[in-house]
Amino acid sequence: MGTLYVVQAFHEAGGDVIADKPILHGMENLALTRAEMLAGERDGVLVYAQTANVDRDEYSQPVILATYGHVPHPEQQSLRQLR
Repeated sequence: MGTLYVVQAFHEAGGDVIADKPILHGMENLALTRAEMLAGERDGVLVYAQTANVDRDEYSQPVILATYGHVPHPEQQSLRQLR
């Protein structure tokens, strides 16, 4: 099992909040640095950590490490992800 550090950026378009492709890091400090850089370019950025055992498809609940700008609450707002 390892810990994934995820940087999720968001931008608004036409009244929708759109999630960019998540950026994965293996180190917390790199994820936080990347999020700070993206915060000036996006409407919102979320950084979270999640323990994962990819081989067994097991993931812990995410732990939010930082937020910047407008970050939607997943239960309150529908999110679309760019592909």
